[in-house]
Amino acid sequence: MAKCCSVTLPTEMRDVRIQNYINGEWVAPTSGAYLKNYNPATGMEIAPIPDSKSADIDNAVHAAKSAFPMWSNMPGVERAAILNCIADLIDQNCDILANLESQDQGKTIASAAAIDIPKCAAYFRQFANYVTEGIRETESSMKLVCTTSSINKVVPSSQRATTQHVASGVAALITPWNFPLLMVCEKLAPCIAVGNTCVVKPTELTSVTSYLLTHILQAAAVPKGVVNIVFGSGVNAGEPLVKHRDVRLISFTGGSVTGSKVGALAGGLFKRVSLELGGKCPSLVFSDCDLEYAITTHIRGAYQNQGEVCLSASRQYVQRDIYEKFLDGFRQKVRQEVHVGDPANPATFYGPVVTKQHMEKVTSYIRLAQEEGATVEFLVNPNDPVTDVSADGRLVIQGLEGGYFIAPTLITNISQGSRVMQEEIFGPVVCVLPFDTEEEAIQLANDTQYGLGASVWTEDPDKLERVMRQINAGSVWGNNWLAWDDCMPFGGMGCSGTSREHGPWSLEFYTETKALYTHTV
Repeated sequence: MAKCCSVTLPTEMRDVRIQNYINGEWVAPTSGAYLKNYNPATGMEIAPIPDSKSADIDNAVHAAKSAFPMWSNMPGVERAAILNCIADLIDQNCDILANLESQDQGKTIASAAAIDIPKCAAYFRQFANYVTEGIRETESSMKLVCTTSSINKVVPSSQRATTQHVASGVAALITPWNFPLLMVCEKLAPCIAVGNTCVVKPTELTSVTSYLLTHILQAAAVPKGVVNIVFGSGVNAGEPLVKHRDVRLISFTGGSVTGSKVGALAGGLFKRVSLELGGKCPSLVFSDCDLEYAITTHIRGAYQNQGEVCLSASRQYVQRDIYEKFLDGFRQKVRQEVHVGDPANPATFYGPVVTKQHMEKVTSYIRLAQEEGATVEFLVNPNDPVTDVSADGRLVIQGLEGGYFIAPTLITNISQGSRVMQEEIFGPVVCVLPFDTEEEAIQLANDTQYGLGASVWTEDPDKLERVMRQINAGSVWGNNWLAWDDCMPFGGMGCSGTSREHGPWSLEFYTETKALYTHTV
């Protein structure tokens, strides 16, 4: 059984020296090259990222493959003890992880400490419980007719059958930058709980907390080679990992364009693939809703985590007879309660977007909406230390002049067919349009290439049930948004991805299912 020890993590970003973690050791990239990394609140350089190549991936996959027989044959209760130790160490270091996550990604320390880091620990405990209890197998029996020793003579007999879930082998876990440590743990916990080994490739844009996790893994006595974390770009490290012949399954979360490439590369190699991709999530607000609650939740749905949420409520449709009232309440509440600025300030609701390049992408959609004649409003709180608001919504924050800040942006009078309405922006930008009838609302919600999430708002329970069931999305909330139940499946339709993960669906994805038939006379 694992004996959970303490771990000492660097508390300051200047003390972070990111290295690959392969076969239980920290190693420099074979190329010796590193990528620049920046604090999005200041624009200043922070811990550089190893620019790993295929040689590093080969070493990591070899280590994972070598560790697989030992780890997959370890009793589930022993693996569970190690997972619980990881969870305890994450909890013990919540403040450090939240602080450095914020400096690396831009999210507020408060949200990282309240949401991201505790959920990381919760994932390890959840899957420790699953493997302690054992995966529930399916059993069946049937009567049949079979031959005895003579091929011409048949006698009645019976057969018992049961399933067996077994670990698949080496998994590739490729994660995005919006919830850096959370997304790693969401995949890592079920993957190793059931006996797989893995190579994790975090995004090169937010790698700091994944590196800190390697120290936690070692302190928790995770055996060498079970978890390997290799840092670098998608082209240099991600692609060789996806194509590696010894990788049996791939779990990828990221943009739809990259996801389609991952699927194409893996499909021809007969690998099991789970793709959780982008979204352009609609919400339908009917006139009989609880309007004040709807407005509050839609603000959170639009701007939480800088709008860098795949389930962001970025397309909001409001029934026409309450449309202006909704907008008035939305504008007033954002200007009064949404504070943009220093992510270390407990009063800040959201901080900078992740990179300068991403700021350019988000503001390009704002400029497009302006060019198309839409109404674009920057709902800046007058009490925030904003010294300048550019024509495309960029903010200059006093004391953080080099940061990548964007104003809470509200777009109305935009065409349903505009790219601004149809493409994932992934920033603090929301479009709000009116609708008249229930049928029109459903048509507008489903007028998208995506199908990740949606929400419906009405006090009529029959209407709520009826509309929710007609929306083409993997997760649909009624009178709420992003209220997670980690025992339910998560995944998308269309360009939002394939497969389902979370809870028992993760157990299914990360294992191979065998059918065992036993004949009895």
